[in-house]
Amino acid sequence: MKSRAGSCARVLCVSLAVLATIEARSQSLPTSATIDAVPLELTMPERFQIVSTLEPIRRVLIVAPADGLIRSLDAGLGSTVRETQQIAELDRAEAGARLKVAQAELKEKQAQVAIHQIPDAVGLAQAEAAEARVELARIALDRLTLRAPFAGRIVAVPVTSGQFVLKGTVIAELADVSALKSWVPVDRRVAKAGGDLLVQIEDQDQTAKIQSIGPLPTTDEYKPLRELAAPFATAWVQVANPKGELDPGFRVRSSSLPVTAIATIPKGAVKPVTAGAEPSQVQVIRNEYVTNVPVKVLGKVGPDRLQVAGAFRASDGLIASSSSPLLAGTLIRFGQGVAGVEGTTPDPARRGQNASVAAPADPPATRQRTTPTPKRSAPAPAPAQGATPF
Repeated sequence: MKSRAGSCARVLCVSLAVLATIEARSQSLPTSATIDAVPLELTMPERFQIVSTLEPIRRVLIVAPADGLIRSLDAGLGSTVRETQQIAELDRAEAGARLKVAQAELKEKQAQVAIHQIPDAVGLAQAEAAEARVELARIALDRLTLRAPFAGRIVAVPVTSGQFVLKGTVIAELADVSALKSWVPVDRRVAKAGGDLLVQIEDQDQTAKIQSIGPLPTTDEYKPLRELAAPFATAWVQVANPKGELDPGFRVRSSSLPVTAIATIPKGAVKPVTAGAEPSQVQVIRNEYVTNVPVKVLGKVGPDRLQVAGAFRASDGLIASSSSPLLAGTLIRFGQGVAGVEGTTPDPARRGQNASVAAPADPPATRQRTTPTPKRSAPAPAPAQGATPF
């Protein structure tokens, strides 16, 4: 979704009236300036929101090792289990009988060897084979008791106690939720394998560890990211979950994704700042006042244009250049005889006045009681017929 912020042109501010005198300033401020204002074409950030979900770092299916009846389910859905803890048990009667048969055969072979009924070499071999059959029967019996291969949480139990199941039927699904992972978009310029990444999980900020970085998938979901000037990639990230407060399926959003409107603007309109969350800013005309807008530079679009993200409004006009520095809060009105200038006012029914530039007034705390209140200048004459008010 795109919107245009007015249709501004190169304008000359004339017939100026200063609305406030600031005696605290050491130098006089200009009352007129030539301003080069250009339209803004905005792309809303919702187009680039890729929402991922958390997954367990390990997940395993506990399946039935043989046909049989489920005698017990010891770990219910959502329960936390320790390593080797019993999860379920199948009927052990048949397997137990097979073990007894194998043990009896072993005793028989051992007795035959003891009384020399068969040659020693043959007897020893038969006894070893019998011992192996006993071991196999014991393993088959132990398999009917299903245990957790690692500590985790039961996230699925598709069967019930007393149900007859075939070999390979899923009895439970176990997930290791001590840490969770997700596949999220990242800015390749700042994201490095082994580094940290700030992500938002549901409504909480979390620090994730980047495990690996790969190219953007070719699916339709990721196609909008290729429109951004920033070199986006995707990364596996891992979030520690020692207290179990996070669950698989929670939504994850990367801090690399833009959350404000995106515009392509002249390179010279971006100014560095010394403080603030964003290292750069631009100036716009917003409801006839100069406003500083912090921006995040996403990258170059050609030799003299940049793609930026900032808290722009649809009615903003970008100040590409100005003959004099402009302070935030400066009132801008366009003079008579300026053709081809369109603009907006807070109230569409109110007509604009002749162009003037007035510096923002000092905060009340900085004013001196002895300073007399300056008189306002006489109202400027009405615009000439045919001129466009602003």
